[in-house]
Amino acid sequence: MIDITDEEMGSLTLSILKRYGIDFTCYEPKSLRRRIIRILNKLELTSIHELWMHFLKTPNFISVFMNEISVGMTSMFRDPILWKQMKIKLEAEFIQKANFWVWHAGCSTGEEVYTLGILVDQLKLGSKVSALATDFNIEALAEAQAGVYHKIKMIENEKNYKAYCTTTDFRNYFTAEATEAKLNLSLIRHVKFEYHNLITDSFKSGFDIIFCRNVMIYFDSIAKTRMIDKFYDSLNEGGYFVIGFFDTMSHLIDNRKFKLVDEQAKIFQKI
Repeated sequence: MIDITDEEMGSLTLSILKRYGIDFTCYEPKSLRRRIIRILNKLELTSIHELWMHFLKTPNFISVFMNEISVGMTSMFRDPILWKQMKIKLEAEFIQKANFWVWHAGCSTGEEVYTLGILVDQLKLGSKVSALATDFNIEALAEAQAGVYHKIKMIENEKNYKAYCTTTDFRNYFTAEATEAKLNLSLIRHVKFEYHNLITDSFKSGFDIIFCRNVMIYFDSIAKTRMIDKFYDSLNEGGYFVIGFFDTMSHLIDNRKFKLVDEQAKIFQKI
């Protein structure tokens, strides 16, 4: 059983920061430790020292490391209650707009991006919406842009869709191919995919909706508070900020800046 001390964790994150300029020091320690141990086991390494030697000897290993650290667990129409509420809000408020801008912050492999794409398609909002989908996992971004998922994953996606909507067929949105399914890329024609590190990179502004779901669970309270403030600045007045069902951080969201619109769906609105 591999164990990592606090001192080893501190030494590794500081070394990564100094060598690569990438800041993992504000990650929630237990989550980061679990992911580093998983990487050690995957590479058949036994210590942080061996891992650092791997960094020094293997060109571009930092990219592999970052991809492993940020592996996300996601699915289309995850938490159907959110997507029911988002469809209501889009239909009630956004159909009347000339245009609006959405940010999927920490989009992982893109399931959430395609989910919103289906809502946009159903409401015929394609000419009005522009979206930015970002992550610091390069492999996940490539998977999101390709829109190809294993059929096993699509079973969960279809189950979630049926909980969201029973009047249309989820299979209208993808083509089955052997062991994989390919989503219709027309669902993301309004989306631009970009690399972005929420900790170190600057935030764009002018968004009407920002999704950052089950991403901030990996950060400590100081980093979460800092990011919430930056998301606030990135939103237009009255814009919506959507967090994940596992993001137990409502106490960190300033009620002078955001009002809670829907507690179950975890939707906040900029005041």
